Amino acid sequence: MKNKEYIVGIGAANIDIYGKSHIDLKEAYDHPAKIYTSLGGVTRNILNNLSYLNINTKLFSAVGDDFFGRSIIEGCKDNGIDVDNVIEVNNCGSGIFIQILNNENDMHLALCDMSIIKYINVNYLKERKKVLDNAKVIIFDPSLNIETIKYLINNYKDKALFLDPISEEYAKKIKKYIPYLHTFKPNLKELEAITNKKINNEEELIEACKKLIKKGLKNIYVSLGKEGCLYMNDKEIIKRKFKTVKNDKNYSGAGDSFFAGIIYA
Repeated sequence: MKNKEYIVGIGAANIDIYGKSHIDLKEAYDHPAKIYTSLGGVTRNILNNLSYLNINTKLFSAVGDDFFGRSIIEGCKDNGIDVDNVIEVNNCGSGIFIQILNNENDMHLALCDMSIIKYINVNYLKERKKVLDNAKVIIFDPSLNIETIKYLINNYKDKALFLDPISEEYAKKIKKYIPYLHTFKPNLKELEAITNKKINNEEELIEACKKLIKKGLKNIYVSLGKEGCLYMNDKEIIKRKFKTVKNDKNYSGAGDSFFAGIIYA
């Protein structure tokens, strides 16, 4: 990207709280554990990784007038993310994501309070029209309310719109807007939720992706866990496994890092 070009990310900027038990997880039991916090939120995570790659990024989000909100703002600034468009909402808590990890450093369960996202609405976007109009790429979070998503699709479908559906429920929510996207990154379960069909093999996977490409989607990357990723556009299909990561801390945010790499590419 050129020096003055930038990417806008619209959506979640949270505080993440992680807990990893020192013993096997048991129901209704008080576990000795390691507990730590970090900056999170899908959109913030993606922009943070892009900033590490020296890409100019602008965050459109909302935080509460609390300690967490101030921590999010300062942390974003420290990592090179432009927060001039982030609003602070009075008498409202910042977004919080809580995750319990199992002994293999993978998610056992999670809780997420993203009620503050309702303040990222159509009026908020209209007030920042000039910034959006000049963006090279727009990333948005499927947790935005449907009217906000419709506004983005209707007004910016000629731009490069990038989306990770995040969950099966959100995948269903944005299903009819996928043809207007530039790039879409579901995992296998999310793709199944969109197609309403179980995918049992690579042939069925490719066929499901082809249907979305034929409807207008330009690029699709399907995360396949240990099997890597399948990429498709209207000209080519590529499937690759990833290199094994040694001494991994946990897998939370891995998809956001991968998506940042896709956007950078």
